[in-house]
Amino acid sequence: MAFQLSCHIECPLCLSDFTDPVSLSCDHSYCRQCITGHMQANPNQSSCPECRKPFTEKDLRPSRLLKNMTGAVRRHLSSSSSPTSPTETPASAPAPALTTPLICADHEEKLKLFCETDQKLACVVCRDGEKHWGHQFKPVKEAAQIVKAELKGAIGFLAKENIQLCDMSQKQTAEITKTEIRSKNLSDQISKKEEEIKKQLKSDEKKAVESMCKNSSVMTERLMEGKETESIFQSALQIPQPDQFLQWWNEKGLSATQRMKQKDSTGQKNKYSSRLTGLTVIPHSLFLGPPETHLQFFVWKEMLNSIKPVPETFTLKEPVDSYLRIAPGGAHVWHTKRKSVFFADYSPGVVSTESFRNGQHYWEVEVGKKLDWSVGVKAEKDSGVHLHLRDGKGYTLSYDRHEFKANVKGKPRKIGLYMDCERKNIYFYDADSMSQICIISYTSDLPWSISLNPGLYLGETNNDPLAVCSYRAK
Repeated sequence: MAFQLSCHIECPLCLSDFTDPVSLSCDHSYCRQCITGHMQANPNQSSCPECRKPFTEKDLRPSRLLKNMTGAVRRHLSSSSSPTSPTETPASAPAPALTTPLICADHEEKLKLFCETDQKLACVVCRDGEKHWGHQFKPVKEAAQIVKAELKGAIGFLAKENIQLCDMSQKQTAEITKTEIRSKNLSDQISKKEEEIKKQLKSDEKKAVESMCKNSSVMTERLMEGKETESIFQSALQIPQPDQFLQWWNEKGLSATQRMKQKDSTGQKNKYSSRLTGLTVIPHSLFLGPPETHLQFFVWKEMLNSIKPVPETFTLKEPVDSYLRIAPGGAHVWHTKRKSVFFADYSPGVVSTESFRNGQHYWEVEVGKKLDWSVGVKAEKDSGVHLHLRDGKGYTLSYDRHEFKANVKGKPRKIGLYMDCERKNIYFYDADSMSQICIISYTSDLPWSISLNPGLYLGETNNDPLAVCSYRAK
């Protein structure tokens, strides 16, 4: 009967009697500190730990009925309980707590007070001493309830994150399985391809799985640490003697909860620091790029040296700038002759008439021996993604209005441009050797057009055209 009554006044998060109980709109109830800690674990949107119904801080309603019932049940259980004979202690019962009150080492007085300023137990003599001058004190029973409420908030926070970490870990394991399955399927697909591509597949698989396994290990480690800390806090809440509890709080509990918090703009540690920061479930990422979606084209190009036209072609728009000319058919762009030395640094470009936002696409552009050029893609009102050869400065890559050095071996005469709209990646290749130069990920959902720039005029020394390549069988 006593156990049944206790279950009705037990908080589902901290598994202790309700302290300042509040109810949600779904009628589930929790300690205020417990559910507040639960909310801090997910500040964007919180859901009820039992039924998953979303709620906000405005939905927290004090439950006077539950508070009164908790007090009544406590009094009833206290009055009806009878002491258990020392010889009849059940095997499953916890070890009896120490009942000897703690004594002040300096004054040999009982530690009846708790210094809120120093977060330490103190006796009445300590309170009046110079060491605690101006400090705030509370009786140990009252202080223990306050500190327990703080600890319940930490438990609620840990319980919420442990559920999320467990879910993330399971998802990561599933993604690892998907990657391994994907690896086998791709291995079958390229069984007739040269050994070089097979080795690349194994290398990519190893890197992908290692990265995800490392991520999974971090999640598991944080989950175990969180569960261990939660278990320690739960055990601390079961310490019946206030002074013993506060002694534990002073020695271990305070520092443990402080380590869980982060400093705000004022330097105060008020909110718990999430262990989920920097953690995401890495999706199965094994992808070979152009050799996967355009395998036939790449095999033909490497092995036959005589192939059908490239599946994707594009036509350049007529330029609005008089400094550029487009060949009939829209496959070449070059500079017109300039008589004036003004605007020597002026370098206009052109875009394709077609735009792309779905699927995978591959093109090649011949840059020849040009000294200065740019090849890439761009969206409307967007700077785009470009690979550049800057006269006298070497190769650079630009994205989101930032430009940085690109590691290019040799001097490619043809640039391969591969656009994977599904994964939002753009690849640049040396099209003659099919060696990857770089890869850039983008975020825009706008349609992209091919962007070509024949570079600086350089006094007719850079007047060769940029040409869109097509391959035809002999």
